[in-house]
Amino acid sequence: MIHERSASPWDALLDGRFDSTRPTRTLWRLFSDQRGKVFGAVALFVIKQSPASLMPFAIGLIVDALTPVSAGSFHRILWIAGLYLLLLAQNPLLHTIFARTMSGLLRHMQFNLRSALVERLQQLAMTFHEENQSSALQTKILRDVDAIDNLCRYLFLNGLNGLLVIVYVTVIALVRQPVLAVYFLLTVPAGIALLKLFDRRFREQYQALRIETEQMNTRVGEMLLMLPVTRAHGLEEQETRSVRSVFQRLRERGMQVDTLTELFASSSWFTFIVFQLACLVFSAWLVTLHKITVGDAVMYQTYFGMLIGAVQQTLGVFPALAQGRDAVRSIGGILEATQVENFAGKPPAPVPLSGGIIFDHVSFQYPGGREVALRDVSLEIAPGETVAFVGESGAGKSTLVNLAMGFRSPTAGQVRLDGVDLQSIDLRTYRRQIGVVPQTTILFNGSLRENVTYGLDRVADATLWQILTEANLAEFVRRLPRQLDTPLGENGTRLSGGQRQRLAIARALIRDPRVILLDEATSALDTESESLVQDALARLTRGRTTLIVAHRFSTIRQAHRIVVLQHGKIVETGTPAELLALKGHFSRLASLQTFVAAS
Repeated sequence: MIHERSASPWDALLDGRFDSTRPTRTLWRLFSDQRGKVFGAVALFVIKQSPASLMPFAIGLIVDALTPVSAGSFHRILWIAGLYLLLLAQNPLLHTIFARTMSGLLRHMQFNLRSALVERLQQLAMTFHEENQSSALQTKILRDVDAIDNLCRYLFLNGLNGLLVIVYVTVIALVRQPVLAVYFLLTVPAGIALLKLFDRRFREQYQALRIETEQMNTRVGEMLLMLPVTRAHGLEEQETRSVRSVFQRLRERGMQVDTLTELFASSSWFTFIVFQLACLVFSAWLVTLHKITVGDAVMYQTYFGMLIGAVQQTLGVFPALAQGRDAVRSIGGILEATQVENFAGKPPAPVPLSGGIIFDHVSFQYPGGREVALRDVSLEIAPGETVAFVGESGAGKSTLVNLAMGFRSPTAGQVRLDGVDLQSIDLRTYRRQIGVVPQTTILFNGSLRENVTYGLDRVADATLWQILTEANLAEFVRRLPRQLDTPLGENGTRLSGGQRQRLAIARALIRDPRVILLDEATSALDTESESLVQDALARLTRGRTTLIVAHRFSTIRQAHRIVVLQHGKIVETGTPAELLALKGHFSRLASLQTFVAAS
């Protein structure tokens, strides 16, 4: 039974409103369900930051109280200090509330964004996952989301503080000395000019850095996967050099990004220090003309220093902005992908299935003009029938099974389940009634119990032991130190090939499936392990519709029918004895020892 989840905050990112071509608008949408808290956080920031923004104003008033010193100067200074202290007292409490509010906003955004990415990855067709490396997708979920989080932190802290100081300085200057306010505002166009100068180079460099990082993650993943092969052939030094060359490219790209970032920072610092020096001279000149007081000159100079710092802070957001925008575009590769399996409004598959499968003039061609995998295949499989598909590599066996699972859609023709076109039903309800035993069993770093019952609610121990017995695995499990709760290690590295396959059979058996798919399930096993697996497979397939892809005769000799494929077409069908007597393609393959291992 499929449980429809209720609407979630990340639905806004999955319903087409994520727009990687407009990163700024998309960033705002990341907080669509938290807008009130965003405005609240901004208000808290403005209030708690006011003492720092008003410090130069207080200093200017104190300097004016001392020039010249009079009998009431100190009393006036105490009043100024007292009022400032009252303003300062709110900062610790409001800063803590602001920090907690901001943390909640950003953590919630991370949660929503990563949840949206994971949900979309679960919805995308298998063709998408075949075309994209898992390490690159993992980088998007981890590094790119972190880049967006980093950008939001910069905007909340540096960017907001810079903007607040600019507003404070401009308002105070306009009220007290409009000429200086105009001078102050000249710093903003200077900052914009610097942004324009560096914008394109930042975008190019951060995009290149992200690509290099994805390639590094991919290469490291390949190295770890190939480690047994590397060690077996004594290729440690060659592999190390190969991976190190990827690190070298990433290092060089990182140095280019760092150099560009520092060049930008030093250019902005030089520009604004020149402005500050000019402001000092200009305000001193106004003092000599008696246009402003010494206290005003000190205040304006201090404010201009703060303004420069604020503009630099705002400009400091720019490298993070370039990286964040690139991350938004990168994530768009998942959230905007079109290969989505959409089951909305489709009826569920019958429960339980009868298991009849019909291929009606089915053809399939891989996307991008690649080879035609199947050509006008018609085949009817009765409920409970075991059918084996054989043929040379590339004949179309696995493609046919993928079509039967609904992982791919026919280019032409129909695949019907119990008389209903697969494309017209909710395939999730069908796949929950399928048992799959692949050539390579995929296990995760959990206990044996968790791996067997993956995706199921609580299963009673008695039921689990019964399943393990039917899979010829119970005796082995009883010898384990923690039995059902024994950790299997990453990808089940503590199990032999035969044990892994029998665990995959147990995983299929516990679901009581109506359709079984076996993809060369015994091709890599020794004779003793194969015997145990074959015995377990016999129990698994009894009374269930079974599709087998195999190269070993022992796997298919109990099949009701064998279908021989060649170049995407069915060339022979019949029982093993009939096909051997026919002296055709199947007989030729058998004579080449492809199927003779257990004959």
